[in-house]
Amino acid sequence: MRENKQNLPVLIVGQGLAGTILAHTLEQASVNYWVIDAPQAYFTSSYAAGGIFNPVTGRKLEKSWLVDELFSYLFPFYSALEKKLGVSFFHPMPLFRPFANKEMKTWLLDRKEQIHNAYLSWEEAGVWVEKAGWLDVESLLICSKQYFQSKNVIQEITLDPVNDLEFTSEGVFFQGQTFACVIFCEGFHAQQHNPYFGHLNFLPAKGELMKIKSTEPSEDYILNKNGFLLPLGNQEFKVGATYRWDDFSNQASISAQIDLRAKLETFGIQHFEELNMSTGVRPATQDRRPLVGFHPHLPLAIFNGFGSKGVSLSPYFSQEWLREWKGEGEINSEASIRRFYHLFST
Repeated sequence: MRENKQNLPVLIVGQGLAGTILAHTLEQASVNYWVIDAPQAYFTSSYAAGGIFNPVTGRKLEKSWLVDELFSYLFPFYSALEKKLGVSFFHPMPLFRPFANKEMKTWLLDRKEQIHNAYLSWEEAGVWVEKAGWLDVESLLICSKQYFQSKNVIQEITLDPVNDLEFTSEGVFFQGQTFACVIFCEGFHAQQHNPYFGHLNFLPAKGELMKIKSTEPSEDYILNKNGFLLPLGNQEFKVGATYRWDDFSNQASISAQIDLRAKLETFGIQHFEELNMSTGVRPATQDRRPLVGFHPHLPLAIFNGFGSKGVSLSPYFSQEWLREWKGEGEINSEASIRRFYHLFST
């Protein structure tokens, strides 16, 4: 059983989406916490997230992994968080998947009985996906930071995991305070800067989005066709997204801009104003499963690896992490870093 020694606080490293969701979850459970973040040293990819939550995946419209469990928790979690923070950032919205071509339409309709699930509604031109929508991640992070500041539980500081943390019989000593555990929520930066967890199966993927203004698309639903067109209101939209595995900078690229313009053409959008580009690096993994759990030998933990599905995965797995922390159960075996314990030296 893992116990919160003498009710010591836990230290959360990183205030991106994962760290923010985990902090709110711990507070809800009356677990003391402190957050440190280093936005000047390490850019937070969450600010560039599309924020879409979608219960189906792939061309075959398969239900996403653990979707029933995730989505039964996702809606009440974000609704309650909106009330807590007094800000609107959770936007349920229908998503439309037009058939890519006649061949794909025929292929899907021939297999409709096997494919159909409660999240799908079929039409002549494509498929509607229910219980989809988007999270305004930037708004959530900004108002959460203000909330943490009001409680004096956040500090902007760069952490050197090797030199700044001292392991004692009590826990982890850092800046004059003893913590029961240090939880790393660093996103893709962990692969390069965290000697305790950087050797796990990260497969970061850079993504770029374009924000446009146009009167042509509908603002009533998300369009998903080899990319997405996400209505933000006021005739503004996000267009996404690209994938690169060879560049992890936060600089926008000409190639991504060209690619996103091409996506707009496939969406049938001819007239639009480009407002800006945003860049992030998804903390994806090779097996497409999160990295959640505890170091086998040290009072350290990780909450990471959610890829492009952080909006739907983070709330559920923050509860999973908390349950194991309290000794009330174990994290789902497909997400738990127990699957990599053989990689840790004794």
